[in-house]
Amino acid sequence: MTQFWVIIPAAGVGKRMGGNIPKQYLLLNERSVLDITIGKFIDHPQIAGVVVGVSPEDEYWPHSEWSTHPQVVRYDGGEERSDTVMNGLQVLMALGVPDEDFVLVHDAARPLVSTAALTRLMNHQGEQGALLAIPCKDTLKLADQQRASGTVDRSVIWQAQTPQKFPLLALYEALFAAAEQDIGITDESSAMELQGWQPDLVEGEASNLKITVPDDLVIAKALLDIHRKDK
Repeated sequence: MTQFWVIIPAAGVGKRMGGNIPKQYLLLNERSVLDITIGKFIDHPQIAGVVVGVSPEDEYWPHSEWSTHPQVVRYDGGEERSDTVMNGLQVLMALGVPDEDFVLVHDAARPLVSTAALTRLMNHQGEQGALLAIPCKDTLKLADQQRASGTVDRSVIWQAQTPQKFPLLALYEALFAAAEQDIGITDESSAMELQGWQPDLVEGEASNLKITVPDDLVIAKALLDIHRKDK
């Protein structure tokens, strides 16, 4: 059974959430968003370990339920998400993870990723990497000063999620190249696409939402309650 290492960039402050606490440390049913997210991977048999990138000044991490877990490694994140991911890749290199091994990068604020979706992604065979994504269901509009100027063909649009799976060294080189060219990177796939890669889209689930604004936290709490009742 192939095992994977996971990188979770968690050095951001989540400005769109408001408040004084970074969104990854907000509570969902008495556990932090980040703790729930990490737990999804620690509980999976194909995960070798998790490296978590937090701000050097992070005062919340020492209180995490995973802060002393043997499968979890904390490291200093960077200014941007891509910087934090690159730092995490360097940590894995230092730990002896082979350059060609696939690693998973997952948003700290996606605590509802399912075991089934993780397994589909990890077992997917594709030389150019893969990411969880869902086909667009809504009608999409082009905007011109908040006026609809056209309609996008939604049949060719997928909404990217995480985890995203790529070979360790290839991902590092792609992120480094983007940084050298001063190209903003919002996910790992976009960096790989700039290098000519065409990652496979593995269908995810709508419940794997990213907590970005306050309403997302309300939805996540409701979904967790439903999952807990179904068990």
